[in-house]
Amino acid sequence: MESPHNSFIQFPTAIQAFPCAMKSVREKAQFAGFSGVTPEVVESDKFSVAMQQQRFYFSIKQDGHSHIQIDISNNDNALFASITLSSSQGKDVVQLSDGRIFEWHYRASDYNQSDESYMAWLLTSISLGFTIEDSALLSRSALHVSCETWPSQINYFPRLSNKQVQVIERKPSQCFGLYPVVDTVELVEELITSGVKILQLRVKDKSPSEVAEDVKRAIELGRQYAVDIVINDYWQLAIEHQASCIHLGQEDLAAIEDSSLLSSDIGLGISTHGYFEIINALQYKPSYLALGHIFPTTTKDMPSSPQGLIKLNLYQKLIASIGKQRGFTLPSVAIGGIDMSRAPQVIKTGVTSVAVVRAVTLATNKAEVVQQFQNLFNAEKHEAIDVNR
Repeated sequence: MESPHNSFIQFPTAIQAFPCAMKSVREKAQFAGFSGVTPEVVESDKFSVAMQQQRFYFSIKQDGHSHIQIDISNNDNALFASITLSSSQGKDVVQLSDGRIFEWHYRASDYNQSDESYMAWLLTSISLGFTIEDSALLSRSALHVSCETWPSQINYFPRLSNKQVQVIERKPSQCFGLYPVVDTVELVEELITSGVKILQLRVKDKSPSEVAEDVKRAIELGRQYAVDIVINDYWQLAIEHQASCIHLGQEDLAAIEDSSLLSSDIGLGISTHGYFEIINALQYKPSYLALGHIFPTTTKDMPSSPQGLIKLNLYQKLIASIGKQRGFTLPSVAIGGIDMSRAPQVIKTGVTSVAVVRAVTLATNKAEVVQQFQNLFNAEKHEAIDVNR
């Protein structure tokens, strides 16, 4: 799903500058790839965004020009989120109804202070299926004085308010090419000599004692064949047996902030699902970032909607800018519903790796399928060389 279809934005007739601001944002969204799916804009008595299965209403309270509160209610007229903009302090705060709070700071002089442009970006982003926090973050970043298109450079984004955890430099990962994700050590044994440079062992709903021997064996195999074995979730076992890398979801990050993982140089991959999570993950010095899920998948239950290729392309541009700022590539892996037919389009976005589950594990000849995926990466690499000549 690239974005909600049949969405539309309503705005108060009295705000005469809004249509001009909205026109500018629509053009930038279309240039970014959202052509044909940007929302219809109509006049009304209030701000609202209507999508297929959801509608949001916006109430704006303004205390001078430097303090604005935007309350967002849903179909049932229940408060869904509040966004507080304090330009004099250079601070935005997003609070969701479930209690989660997102906050960032910025230097006010680096950003245009146009209320109409901010609302145009906010409503457009929400109508395109971005989360409230990502929509608010995009809206601020788009107003950076140097940003003339869809915000894709890390220096356009404000500084997130987080705990600034102390982390040592991590080992790099071989997150390039095909990245199979398997749930048994037997599959690790079968694929370890297939030509991949990275494999993830993802075992769910078992105690550490139940998986300890499999984790140890998988790590030994990786060391023997010079393949990065990534252990999903069981990071204590991964550290104990000196794994190349571990992989954690967003929900696991808070739990490691006072753990030995912060003082270990073990490689770390982190799942992300949008702009805020990508930038927030940087404080942990990840070895790679996972972007997903891209397409519908039945491999695991997903709380979020599929990102689609347009958003994947935008997230990858941000990650590329992070790597450019740091002076080295930050690897990225796309995951979720990717098969041989979808892989070429995914690889063209610039991700360094593609994670697959069933496309390999259910194949009769797994080594042949692995080679076919690797050939797609090689073909894209050669095409890029030809273009740059």
